[in-house]
Amino acid sequence: MGIAIDEYIFIYSGDGDPIISALGFSVRNVFLALLFVLVLFSGEWVYRSFLRPVDQPTSLMKSLAQHFNAVGLKGSVYPVRHGYRHSQISAAAAFKIEGYPLPVSITQCADEAAAERHLRAVESAPNLMHAQRKGLLVLDLPMWGDDTDAMATKVTNAFATFKSET
Repeated sequence: MGIAIDEYIFIYSGDGDPIISALGFSVRNVFLALLFVLVLFSGEWVYRSFLRPVDQPTSLMKSLAQHFNAVGLKGSVYPVRHGYRHSQISAAAAFKIEGYPLPVSITQCADEAAAERHLRAVESAPNLMHAQRKGLLVLDLPMWGDDTDAMATKVTNAFATFKSET
């Protein structure tokens, strides 16, 4: 035990870490650089999650809502804050079915590859059910349980018949 303490004091005494000192950096400067990077990334996260204006539903999302209404799922689409970079997700919205308590989540991705990645992420989440993709749109039913199968079937069938512009 005494040897370990002596080794600890030997390694970390003096001018700091020998490797960092050999490169010409002081421990203080390395710490300040890491702190700066941490503040920079946390600032971006705060902006995307809380400060950025909510993206309004796109024309593709609105046409999906019109399609849902045309096939008998009466409701309306409204914007949802998503917190993703615009290079991944263009907009997020929810479709509220009249007289039904649970929303339908609609996400429009920036490109086909982003849509496929988002679909895989949604499929791996246990609380996001019946994930489907059509073009740039990814649809899922958040927090829908086993007792919602009848409505879930209506929604997924309506989404399957939607003619995407992309």
